[in-house]
Amino acid sequence: MISGYTALYGLIAHPAQHSLSPFIHNTGFHQIQMDARYAVFDSQATPAAITSAIKTLGIRGVNLSMPYKQSLVPLVDNLTSTAKLVGAINTIKNEAGRLTATNTDGDGFWCALQKAHPQRRYRSVTILGAGGAALAVIEAAVRYGVQQVTVFKRANATYDSVIQRLAQISLASGLQIIVEPYDDQLALATALQNADCLINATNIGMTATPGNPLPINLLQYLPEDSLVADLIYAPRETAFLKTAQKAHYQIQNGLGMLIEQAALSFEFWTNESMTTMPIYQHLTGGNDAS
Repeated sequence: MISGYTALYGLIAHPAQHSLSPFIHNTGFHQIQMDARYAVFDSQATPAAITSAIKTLGIRGVNLSMPYKQSLVPLVDNLTSTAKLVGAINTIKNEAGRLTATNTDGDGFWCALQKAHPQRRYRSVTILGAGGAALAVIEAAVRYGVQQVTVFKRANATYDSVIQRLAQISLASGLQIIVEPYDDQLALATALQNADCLINATNIGMTATPGNPLPINLLQYLPEDSLVADLIYAPRETAFLKTAQKAHYQIQNGLGMLIEQAALSFEFWTNESMTTMPIYQHLTGGNDAS
């Protein structure tokens, strides 16, 4: 039941209609019996209009996806240290008109991996892509025992700025970060030989951009006990993951990251924990966190 005091939360993005976030967060509100609802706001408004609407309408908290994760950064009142280092935000909390923003994507990814593979440890990681989600995963990596990350980034207009941001993350965390051109197959083969985990953080493999982000012949360089992960959750099993599974690697899709980053956003807003197991069970048809 919605009352006159129901707190409003939501996702602001474009496109947004097919998001799983309303189900996840409304399940969380039901769990803690909080008079709140989470909705989707499919918007193409300017960043200034978005922040103004959050304050004017008293929206208590929002998640952000494309195209707002970076453009709203300079318009909020406070940034957590994680948000400052990543340079992108996915969660905003509105406290009496003051907007505080953070990024839960990176910790969400590693939390999901811990739940699905609790005995695994990751010292050296190779990441394909260096967009906002990849930067969040890299920034959080050191908190989960990772010592070295090798990033493969396309040599495009953002290459230099990404290198600078990764240098800031490395300086702040002590994490060793190596950046290589995406098309350097010799460097990629070398990195794979030492990787405990290989992560696809590009959009290659999504329904709209089919394909495999890794030349299939290079997968042979990855140690047989390594884990292969994809940040994509639609489709649940990308061509990249199918190839890895066929080669007998353990795999992890992006659904766990989606759920765990949402749980961290929920806690950021409410100071309450969301029980994620029923959400995993519903979204996977009864399977566990993997």
